[in-house]
Amino acid sequence: MKKITLIFVCNFLLLTTFAQNEKGSKLVGVGIGGFSFTNSDSKTSYTNTTTVYNSKGSSYSIGINPNVAWFLSKNLAVGGLLGISFYSSKSNSSNTSSVNTSDNKSSQPSVYIGPYARYYFGGSTKGMPFAQVNMQYGMYGGKSNSKSSTGTFSDTKTKPKGDWNAGVSVGYEHFVSSYVGLYASVGFNYGKSKTQYDYTPSTGTPYSYTNEYSRFYVPINLGLQVHLPAKK
Repeated sequence: MKKITLIFVCNFLLLTTFAQNEKGSKLVGVGIGGFSFTNSDSKTSYTNTTTVYNSKGSSYSIGINPNVAWFLSKNLAVGGLLGISFYSSKSNSSNTSSVNTSDNKSSQPSVYIGPYARYYFGGSTKGMPFAQVNMQYGMYGGKSNSKSSTGTFSDTKTKPKGDWNAGVSVGYEHFVSSYVGLYASVGFNYGKSKTQYDYTPSTGTPYSYTNEYSRFYVPINLGLQVHLPAKK
């Protein structure tokens, strides 16, 4: 009798856990990635001058990634991913040939949105590995300003002209209950962006310049995932 009861309980747990990824079920979650805080202190010297250039600064960034998806078939979910991030930095620059210093501040909020697909494979009642592909289009802004101890200053405004990225990642989700999991993933992404900057100095003529930028990067994410069963 005890063996029959144990088998029944085990089968029930297996069915409950794997039913979370059945066709018609839904994924709702949020991830946290790209968090960083940096303090920097640099000194630069050249062979053709005795002047030493110094810079001290700090910066931080954080990203939040809510997502929602529907299982189109067992273990395969397709949906949308939203990425919200914020970056801020400040620094102070000086050199040994002058008593003048300059303070620089910048900030850049950004929002990325796009589709993604996730496939769960293998695993057990304790958790499942998964693979994911995604593509996002970015919308961002920002500004920076610089102020010298002599009283001069400048402002720079950021105007995006297009930003996208795409990539793949692999991860593992640990189930803390039948329908709630904690996950970690690491990926490989490629992206391109084009940005116009409008520069306005306190003295002189304002001007604009454009930067085109491509990048490879490795995103690391931690998050919470809720599996909502299909309505009967």
